Amino acid sequence: MRLNTLFAVVAPLALLLPLSAHADWPKGERDKYMAQCTQAATPQIGAAAAKAHCACGADAIKSYPASDIQSLMDNTASDALKQKALSQIAACKADNKAKK
Repeated sequence: MRLNTLFAVVAPLALLLPLSAHADWPKGERDKYMAQCTQAATPQIGAAAAKAHCACGADAIKSYPASDIQSLMDNTASDALKQKALSQIAACKADNKAKK
């Protein structure tokens, strides 16, 4: 009987482990991304559109493992990871244009 109680407590926690591994941006990195992205995009598309596009891009890659996000921010990511991130961000931009 005691084993069933222990299993009932541990099982939900074990199921949540994969979610915590891909939970969100490393501390402070999303703000750094947003600052760099909006600064680069504002001259081409304006401040409001840049902020919206960058937020959409940040949301598109927030499910990446923290180590991948960190390597993207440090510009040490593999070409394959860079391409994957860029294609997801570009798709986000296309989705925003389709909604307008």
